[in-house]
Amino acid sequence: MKFPRGLTALRERNYVLYFAGQFTSQLGTWAEQTAVAWILYELTNSPLLLGLSGLARAVPMIALTLFGGAVADRVPRRALLLLTESAMLLVSLAVGLLALAGELQYWHLYVLSFASGTLSAFSVPARQALFVGLVPRSAMQSAVSLNAVAVRSGALIGPSLGGLAVAYGGYALPFIINAASFLGMLLALLAMRLPRARPDAAALPRGLWHGMTHGLAFVWENPLLKVALGLEVVSGLFGHNVTLITIIARDVIGTGPEGLGLLMSALGAGGLLAMSIMVAFEVKKHVHVILAAGTVYTLLLAAFALSPWLALSVSLLFALGAVDGAWAVTRNTLAQLLVPDELRGRVMSVVVLATRGSAPLGRLQGGLLAGLVGGPAAVLLGAAVIGAAVVRSWRLRLS
Repeated sequence: MKFPRGLTALRERNYVLYFAGQFTSQLGTWAEQTAVAWILYELTNSPLLLGLSGLARAVPMIALTLFGGAVADRVPRRALLLLTESAMLLVSLAVGLLALAGELQYWHLYVLSFASGTLSAFSVPARQALFVGLVPRSAMQSAVSLNAVAVRSGALIGPSLGGLAVAYGGYALPFIINAASFLGMLLALLAMRLPRARPDAAALPRGLWHGMTHGLAFVWENPLLKVALGLEVVSGLFGHNVTLITIIARDVIGTGPEGLGLLMSALGAGGLLAMSIMVAFEVKKHVHVILAAGTVYTLLLAAFALSPWLALSVSLLFALGAVDGAWAVTRNTLAQLLVPDELRGRVMSVVVLATRGSAPLGRLQGGLLAGLVGGPAAVLLGAAVIGAAVVRSWRLRLS
C-alpha cells in the first residue's frame, strides 16, 4: 500500500502501536491536568497555591531529566517505559481513590505533581528516543509530525473530558480516567516486536555524569538548536499555561470547569490542525518557521489577555494552539534530524528539560504574578517578554 509522504511512518507496525498508545495516554493526561488546575483553584482560591503545583512538577523534571536521558541511552527503552508508565498509573489511581473516599486534600495534588514530574523525567526522554527508532530515517519527519498529532489529539479531547468529568462526575473521575489511559501505552509497548539490541559500548559515555553533560554540550555547540530551545524556554516560562487560563476562565470570563475544558481543548484543536497540515508538507527552513511562529504567537497571546468573552477567547486560543503546534513540530523535527542515534536519549533529555522543565515553572510564575497584578496583566507581561526574545533571535539570525 502506497502512503502519502507525510504518513510514511504508518507503514511500520511498531510505530502504529506507539501512535495509538501515545494518543490514549495523552488523552488521560490532559483530562487529569485540566481537572487538577480547577480542583486546586476551587479548594484553595489562591493563584499562588495554584501555581505551586507547577513548582512541584518542575523541581524533579529539572533535577532528573538529564539523568533520565542518560539512563535511556543505557537500558532497554521499552523496559524503562513499562516501569514508568505502570508507576504513573498507580499514582493517578491512588489519588482517584482518595477523592472517591472523600479524603482528597489540596496537598495531595502537589504530591501527584511531584510524583508525575519525577517519573516523566525518565519516561519522556525514553519515549522521544524510542519512537524515532521505530521508523527509517527517511520517515523521520513523518514520525515526529504524527507523534505531535497524537499529542495534540489528546490535548483536543482530554481537557473537555476532564472539565466535564469534574462538573458531572466529581473529583475522582478524572484521575480514574487517566489511570485507565496508561493501559493504552502499556499494551502498545507489550505488543511491539523489537530486536534485542544492546547499546554500543563504544558509543556510551564513560559515566552517567559524562552522559548527562554530553547532551548539553551537543546542544551548546549547535547554534540552530540553541536558538530553538532558547525560545522554547522563554515561551515555557512566560507563555500560556493552565494556571493562567484557569484564573482568566473563572475570574474574568466567569465560566465553570466545562468552560475551562473548552478553552483548553481549543488550544488542542488548533495544534492538531497545524500538525495535520505539517504532516502533508516538508519543512525546510526550520529556524525561520520557529521565529515566524514566535512572532505570531506573541500577538495572539496579547490579544487573549485582553479578551473578556468566552467565544473570542476560544477563537484566540485555537489560533494560538495552531501556531504553538507548528512551533513544536518544527523544533522536534530539527532536534531529531541533527542528533545521531547513540546520543538521542541524552540530547532529547535536554529538549525535554527546555520544554517540560520550563512550562511548570511558568505556571508558578503565572500564579505568583496573577496574584499581584491580575490574570490579564500577567499574560500581557509574558507576551512582552516573549516578543523581546523573538526580536533578539531574529537579529542574531540576520547578523
